[in-house]
Amino acid sequence: MPLFKSLRNHHNYLTMRKQYLSTLAKTLKKSAIQQALEKSVDTDIISFSLGMPDTGILPLTEYKNAFQSINSPSILQYSSPLFSLKIHIANLMKERQIKCKPEQILLTSGAQQAMTLICKLLIDKGDSVIIEEISYPGFIQIAKSAHANLISTPVDYKNGIITEQLKKLLMKNKTPKLLYTIPEGHNPSGISLSNEKRLEIVNIASSWQLPIVEDDAYGFINYGKINPPLYSYSSGLVFYIGSFSKILSPAARLGWIIAPEYLIQKLEILKEGMDINTSTLSQYIINNYLNQGCLNEHLEFLKNHYKKKRDIMVEAIKHYIPEMDFSIPNSGFFIWGRLPDINTNKLFVQALENNKVSFLPGSAFGVKHNSSLATCLRLSFALCDINMIEIGIKRLKQALKEYKTRS
Repeated sequence: MPLFKSLRNHHNYLTMRKQYLSTLAKTLKKSAIQQALEKSVDTDIISFSLGMPDTGILPLTEYKNAFQSINSPSILQYSSPLFSLKIHIANLMKERQIKCKPEQILLTSGAQQAMTLICKLLIDKGDSVIIEEISYPGFIQIAKSAHANLISTPVDYKNGIITEQLKKLLMKNKTPKLLYTIPEGHNPSGISLSNEKRLEIVNIASSWQLPIVEDDAYGFINYGKINPPLYSYSSGLVFYIGSFSKILSPAARLGWIIAPEYLIQKLEILKEGMDINTSTLSQYIINNYLNQGCLNEHLEFLKNHYKKKRDIMVEAIKHYIPEMDFSIPNSGFFIWGRLPDINTNKLFVQALENNKVSFLPGSAFGVKHNSSLATCLRLSFALCDINMIEIGIKRLKQALKEYKTRS
């Protein structure tokens, strides 16, 4: 084929490819988290970017034992949800002060699918969704894909949702479809809401009959006294989302929704159209793992391990970057910091390219453009090797020094 004809065909292909994209697809860009995941393969980089569990403590031996217990080829087939796994989850939820029946539990392919299903259940194009002004980017992507109108509610970076502002928003927007929130170990702020704040939020939502989507990915990883989830105060109004990703393994892609039974039935139908069923193999591996009776011991180990990592990062920040304003998280993987007069988007490029340390700038978590986020950053202490945390903070200190010199 002549070269000019080949080039012309290539041009036509590119034109067609752009022409047939949906309006949404044309606007899609890789998130900061996706980009950080790609960069994580560089072993020279000390990563504080990703909310991934520590690879070195994933329960590989127990998983091997769980896999060896699989003795039927039917486990490699499509399957209805594994009821014994739902029973395990219902028992596990008692640790979070939630009482539920197995029939109120929907098994999902991770928490991300759980969010997607709830949005499909509740949201029509143009419906309003209330979300904190800094929030988990994965949910923001899902809500935008559902063509929702995102309304951000102001937060206090150390205390969470400002409830008076939430009331004002609801008075202006009287028909939002849901409120999405992370009350425990918030991503990215690290905040765990006080009991009083939780009650306020539930009472406000009840007054407006506003469904709450409660993302509890970090609820089992806590470092002290922990308050009950929102679901425990209002089971009829709250969709509770749990996941094994942070406490066992992300690769299992296994999460769950707790909701009233009649809504679970609707969600099951929506899920069938999405992926037919949650991986049968993953269900059996997790179920067999839980049959071993070692989860409680594993959770205690996780809490101690991540608390050590948190404390090392806290002390390193205090020592090397005393100008950073931050709070010490009581749960989860994240420290949210603010650096006066520092543009963290520019610092991110500087630190990654020149100092081989990464974090995520505050703007990655904004629902909309917010100039106050320009000086913020999120640091995750979970994935990084415990012996590299202080070295990484030293590198960040050097990056700050070089940034200030150039500025």
